[in-house]
Amino acid sequence: MVRVVIESELVRTEKQFPQELKINQFKDRLYHITGVEPKDMEIVVKRQHDNKEIFSTKKGGSYSDEDEDANFLKGKEELIVVVTDSNTQSITNQLAMQAEGIPSTQTISEEDYLRRDQSVLRWKMAHGYGRFNAARQSQRAVQSKQDEAYAREQLAAAIGRHCHITVDGSAPREAVLRYVGPLPSGATGTWCGVEFTEAAGKNDGRINGVTLFGPVAPGYGSFVRPRAVEIQPKNEESAEKGNVNGDVESDDEI
Repeated sequence: MVRVVIESELVRTEKQFPQELKINQFKDRLYHITGVEPKDMEIVVKRQHDNKEIFSTKKGGSYSDEDEDANFLKGKEELIVVVTDSNTQSITNQLAMQAEGIPSTQTISEEDYLRRDQSVLRWKMAHGYGRFNAARQSQRAVQSKQDEAYAREQLAAAIGRHCHITVDGSAPREAVLRYVGPLPSGATGTWCGVEFTEAAGKNDGRINGVTLFGPVAPGYGSFVRPRAVEIQPKNEESAEKGNVNGDVESDDEI
């Protein structure tokens, strides 16, 4: 599975996709997320770590046949997919032209705006996006409480210990816990800074110009939620200890 950030006029979300999808299958899945009809859909695929474009269905892009494999999904890189609706009269483009709040040039009440069938707010409510996804919001609230308790009761005292990092079902990665606390990036809640034993991360221990640990070699650091961290028993740590900093820099992530 490949983790993909999807961006369109109406949606910004993160999903995972199988690597074996074809272009037309990928577009079908994007349709259910963005509301953009596959026939009107233009997509641009970028790597997250350097924002470099690696695929495009726009004129002059690398797209040729909808039956071909979506080869950009076959790598290990996390991706950004920007979806554009080429049909200027489509419902998604009409909705995108409206403000989520009540337009200042109009004098309708909030109640009237909420009753509108054709508005960005109604569209998000109907599709259960963002704060209107009650199940997701409830799950996040529970996870956040669990994260805070776990970080406070166990992880804060385990800085410097070896651990395994597992994010969204991905294969565990060996690391050392280096930081527990908030981030200066606006991300809410408690995060854990970890130093990997190989270039399996996304930064060097710094975020938004602030050094939270290290800095370590590029690609050897990441910040993850507490639930992704499993501290190793001390008798297993001794067998895993080695050079966790390394001298090898990686340009695969930042």
